[in-house]
Amino acid sequence: MASSFWKGVVGIGLFALAHAAFSAAQHRSYMRLTEKENETLPIDIVLQTLLSFVITCYGIVHISGEFKDMDASSELKNKTFDTLRNHPSFYLFNHRGRVLFRTPEQEPSTPNAQALPSNPLRLRKLENFH
Repeated sequence: MASSFWKGVVGIGLFALAHAAFSAAQHRSYMRLTEKENETLPIDIVLQTLLSFVITCYGIVHISGEFKDMDASSELKNKTFDTLRNHPSFYLFNHRGRVLFRTPEQEPSTPNAQALPSNPLRLRKLENFH
């Protein structure tokens, strides 16, 4: 858990960054009123923006915790090749292969046996509506 000190540093950095943005907008509106269009931002606003950005980034780095290695081999060194792409949630056992590779003993007695519902009560209810 990040300490409250680093959270405070991030808060101060964000507040200073918002203040710098407000100061830049205020300076721009002042330049429009005085009709001086080509002047750049004052150096204090630029320095405040850069310093607050660095402080905010530094605080966020300390809050985020331990970084993981960019090298994937450090996490995958204990796994075998067979288990790398193993996703049991994608296993599907009820597919058309059971119909394609059926033995002759397993063939249905009537050609429409698969189309008929397995519950005979439903079949009777449907016949009464005709």
